[in-house]
Amino acid sequence: MQYAAAAVDTRCEERHEFCTLAPFWRVALLTKARELTAGWRAINAPELHRGGSESLLMTATSQIIRGELLFARGFVDDGLADVQAGLRAAERCEARLLLPIGYVVLALAAFRRADMRTCLHFVDKLTGEALLGYFGQAAGAWVTAQVAEARGETDRAAGLIAGIVNDRLILRQLLVSEPAAASWLVRASCKLGARELAEATVTAAAVAATEHLGFRVIRGAALHAAGLLEENPGKLREAANIYPDQWCGASAREDLAGLLAGRRSDRSNTVRTFELALGAYTAVGAARDASRVANKLRDFGVRRGVTRPVQRSGNEPHGLTNMEFAVAELVSQGHTNNEVGRQLFISRHTVAFHLKKVYQKMSITSRVELAASWKQPHGGASPNIREYDDGGGRW
Repeated sequence: MQYAAAAVDTRCEERHEFCTLAPFWRVALLTKARELTAGWRAINAPELHRGGSESLLMTATSQIIRGELLFARGFVDDGLADVQAGLRAAERCEARLLLPIGYVVLALAAFRRADMRTCLHFVDKLTGEALLGYFGQAAGAWVTAQVAEARGETDRAAGLIAGIVNDRLILRQLLVSEPAAASWLVRASCKLGARELAEATVTAAAVAATEHLGFRVIRGAALHAAGLLEENPGKLREAANIYPDQWCGASAREDLAGLLAGRRSDRSNTVRTFELALGAYTAVGAARDASRVANKLRDFGVRRGVTRPVQRSGNEPHGLTNMEFAVAELVSQGHTNNEVGRQLFISRHTVAFHLKKVYQKMSITSRVELAASWKQPHGGASPNIREYDDGGGRW
């Protein structure tokens, strides 16, 4: 951060391209540190946009970094639009080092919206960049691990988590750049029975927080991870109040409410905490997370509707609702009702109900027919993506 600020403050009379890009990379660091207000001021500074025509690299860099900042601030649709435009420019000027940044944002957005087809598409893109040597970010490995765990690919998820936690450099990079990573690693490690990996994550997060006292998001992440492992409601509550971004705050509140529910604490406080998490998830378009919390609220006799912001171009195919569309997407990929329910956080009986509606509206009678017809260009393709040509056709 200090070097980035110094680079921005150093005056370049000839406006070399690397010098003109420096302010944007400072914004990228501010975004990672969740200094979102400072980042927004910096990217909208008049001197950043004055004079001269922008190169394609400048355009790609500014759009992807601005999109990542908007996404972190909770302006998801605007952020995705900027990232997608930036990726198109980055492909055209072959700025491969920019691609993983955009792919991570688009994969995370799709994952949080329960749009697994789109998410897997960008995970594949991240894997391709890794094979070409352009992976560049621990975040890519983390997103891939999340998807593997959500899809029930236990061995793959366990291997990815172990690889992240046991590599000190990757773990350090991840803990200071993705605030949601520490708590997820603890949660997933415990679920997989690998408590030693959870303990290693908590220790590393605590060290990062000690070394970076000026960044409250890193302290929040360390408290969240420790609160999960120790089942400490005080630390979870403090983490929720420290986090600068809504999604991470919602995640800490959900974990806090889950701990209170398990201890059969005050019901009204538990419900209120779940509802705060639900509201924040909904505000940032995290339909998958909102659905999970809504189901937990039902256990307390509280019913809350969840709006699923599934986006797709053109008219909705066959008049399917958002939930029917999401079910059809996953079933067409070969998932069982149990697997679909786990990914959408609904019961298998609810999956069967929506699947029956899909059959009726599409005039089909089997999963085989659904899989065959869903491949046709009727609107069932990657719903979260606007037209994007990566050199091999639109996707």
